[in-house]
Amino acid sequence: MRAIVRDRAGRVLKDTGWKKTNTLTKNFYAFLHSAMHSKDTPCTRSDGTAGTIRRPVGGNDYFMDCYVSEGDDRWGMHVGTGTTEPTRDDYKLESKISHGTGAGQLYYYASEVVYGPDYVEVRRTFANQSGADITINEVGIMARYYDADASAYKFALIARSLFTITIPAGGSATLYYKISG
Repeated sequence: MRAIVRDRAGRVLKDTGWKKTNTLTKNFYAFLHSAMHSKDTPCTRSDGTAGTIRRPVGGNDYFMDCYVSEGDDRWGMHVGTGTTEPTRDDYKLESKISHGTGAGQLYYYASEVVYGPDYVEVRRTFANQSGADITINEVGIMARYYDADASAYKFALIARSLFTITIPAGGSATLYYKISG
């Protein structure tokens, strides 16, 4: 994981460099099983209820989708203020920071996915328009998928890590979450 924090003028205040923090959840391995075995696989949805990942069948069904447009904080990279150590059983952030420009909120830009020869990276920029500094303590990746039980799109946390940075009022931070072997 890496973060680049900027002030309101866009000047780099801090570059954390790469830090090993990946904590993949059981849901990540459920997605992997579903893809490798082409079989519907149980998971835990972001609301804590049981769901079933629909195996990849082509067409318009999304499978472990982490790319999302600006302003949408339902999936993709999330940030929060929680400090509890991550576990493989996590299904949501402990205390997610919501999208917005009000007190305690961050503006969520698009969550992008980049593929390399031996990694997959999810990155997202968060802007602090709240008027006060905001400290992030946890970072997670929420995937959208088609749930066979609900016959609808649902969300499942696939990674969560503790990673502390402070975004100054008027500033921003771009976070990079790399999953590699």
